[in-house]
Amino acid sequence: PDSHPLAGTEWQMTAIDTSGSTTSLTPTLQRRHTLAFNDGGEVQLQLDCNRGRSTWTAGQPSSGAGNISFGPVAGTRMACPAPSFGNDLASALEQVQRYITTLDGRQLVLETPALRLTFAAAE
Repeated sequence: PDSHPLAGTEWQMTAIDTSGSTTSLTPTLQRRHTLAFNDGGEVQLQLDCNRGRSTWTAGQPSSGAGNISFGPVAGTRMACPAPSFGNDLASALEQVQRYITTLDGRQLVLETPALRLTFAAAE
């Protein structure tokens, strides 16, 4: 991952798509649900009021898309006030198979067989 385009980037989750239904996160919730891809294959997570980490490996993108996988997520387990999508994000990461970058690299989509997680580049 050291030379991967995702290394060194940070993302805020903006939406979750499941079975034709989309849940959009407010700007406050977006800041509390983030991914930061570090060099060396580690990803730091903000899972609402919890923090987590995992590992990641990804193929080089072709036309803005590629295969990606995450290892098990290790994180704190505080009860966050509703609405919270931290547990959803943590459990979905282990199922992610593909990523897509769009909008001039300002949007990242992670796909599992059952859902799509959409992220915007963190400012």
